[in-house]
Amino acid sequence: MRARRHPSRLPLVTTLSLLAAALLLSACGQNLPATTTHPAGDYAQRVYDLMVPVFWAALGVFVVVEGILIYAVLRFRQRSENDAIPAQIHGNTRIEILWTIAPALILLVIAVLTFRTQAVNATQPADAVQIKVIGHQWWWEFQYEDKKIVTANDVYIPTGRSVQFKMTSIDVIHDPWMPKLAGKTDAIPGAQNVNYLSFKTDNPGIYRGLCAEFCGEEHAVMRFRVIAVPPDVFDTWVRQHQQPVGPSFQPSGADPARLGPGDPVRGEQAFLNVKNLCITCHAIGGYKEAVGVTGPNLSYFGSRETIGAGALPNTPENLSQWIHNPGAVKPGNIMSTVIKPGVVSDQDIADIVAFLESQTVPIEKPAER
Repeated sequence: MRARRHPSRLPLVTTLSLLAAALLLSACGQNLPATTTHPAGDYAQRVYDLMVPVFWAALGVFVVVEGILIYAVLRFRQRSENDAIPAQIHGNTRIEILWTIAPALILLVIAVLTFRTQAVNATQPADAVQIKVIGHQWWWEFQYEDKKIVTANDVYIPTGRSVQFKMTSIDVIHDPWMPKLAGKTDAIPGAQNVNYLSFKTDNPGIYRGLCAEFCGEEHAVMRFRVIAVPPDVFDTWVRQHQQPVGPSFQPSGADPARLGPGDPVRGEQAFLNVKNLCITCHAIGGYKEAVGVTGPNLSYFGSRETIGAGALPNTPENLSQWIHNPGAVKPGNIMSTVIKPGVVSDQDIADIVAFLESQTVPIEKPAER
């Protein structure tokens, strides 16, 4: 004997399903750091403007197909054991023509809109601020070649002006993606493999960036910040970064709370001391001894947002933790292969932290968006 279904169970399941779907869809509207539904750049806005009609077209197709399916299930369901099988109808030329032409027209419209958006986004303005982006496992290098500035994991751009990323990689394929500003374009190894991406934002703010191409065990912790500031602030930032830190280093003006217990003057010497291995991988502008290129350029490190490409917020405590044992913070990174606990003394670590954190640029940063 067939078990009888409780008459109220189906409406309950339907109601719970609709509530779950509503909660899921409500999350899509949040202005999260990596959302694409709140564009702040022209490139991202065009992608969003393309996504909207595609979404509604897909929703329309879903409603029609699911509506017909639900109608068929309810209309022709078996109500009792004595119900006969519904008449089987095969072939209807008119319907078959319609359901062939309709999707083809929808796809044609989507293709035209997509090609048009791609063509506009592929345009490279001649007057754009040019920044060379180099992907490393697992951090980002930014070179302002015409301005002789090199930085890492934080990239400053002016608002109201187009910016061009010239992207390549030193090891494997990476993909610098800024969800609120622009789309995805691969950074491919090889000097001859340069991809270009141009975008512009009129909204000052700090925007999250990440690697969108799986590139190894620390792929998820390969982040960067795009700091969009007004043109006059950007020009000030450029002028300050064009000034070398050394060899006449002066920690005057540094916030004592940013230095920790160490001494920045001693830290300068500890950093340059070859036994601590800092200068074998890192560079700081103005020091002929510190010209390493394996690791990030550390000029004006104290002004950066994070440590280890987003692994930790940039604080003296976190920087001390990083130098003491980088492998514990970000397993597999190159620094962890040479810097183990005890390689750098606790006093030298405290002093190096004070030296690096004292290198700041007195510019008020915008809020994160």
